[in-house]
Amino acid sequence: MSVCDYALGGCAALCRAAREPLRDTAPPRAKAWLAVEHPGPWPALGWPSDLPASAIEVLTAAPAYDVRPQLIRRPDREGRVVTGDRVVFVAGGPLGARWLERRVTSDLGDVEKLDLALLAEGGPPGFGSAVRERVLLVCTHGKRDVCCARYGAPVARELAARGLPVWETTHLGGDQFAANMVCLPDGTYHGRLDRESAAEVAFGSLRGEVSPAHYRGRAGVSPT
Repeated sequence: MSVCDYALGGCAALCRAAREPLRDTAPPRAKAWLAVEHPGPWPALGWPSDLPASAIEVLTAAPAYDVRPQLIRRPDREGRVVTGDRVVFVAGGPLGARWLERRVTSDLGDVEKLDLALLAEGGPPGFGSAVRERVLLVCTHGKRDVCCARYGAPVARELAARGLPVWETTHLGGDQFAANMVCLPDGTYHGRLDRESAAEVAFGSLRGEVSPAHYRGRAGVSPT
């Protein structure tokens, strides 16, 4: 691969060529999650101005509680033009007792009803209905890093075409490892995915398994 090809591929291409280790690169402070459906566009930093001020306040405060805030959207054209109800996921809990809640709302101002302190303590906050199935988030946040859109978008579309419960999401961390995917509520991270590898890793993640070749670690767990 030429230097020009590296440049076109961005930091992810350089990272792949250098075989930079993936293991223990998941964010250690993400002990719980708040994922809010928003069709975009997503700014490189901060939150879209069309979100209710109360929702922005909660999203901004979340990291202080070790809660990772994300914006999500469906990986299809309809996901870019949401006009009705929105989905909000919250996830957390200790290892071996992870949980996921889902709330459907017509007013994202409802996010202000979420008790971040209770969420940080590890127990289900009762913000939404309990969800037994896992969901997948694939970073496609191109305004944050072009690699996320270049590598993440095809992966998200591939998984959606297979009927898997996948959402596009904002920055997951470790852009150089794109395409990046996290499975909730487990918090397991996989990186350096492509259309060929993503399906196998995704199906495994939905069964609670990890793929050693792509595994970045589990969010909220300090590297050993």
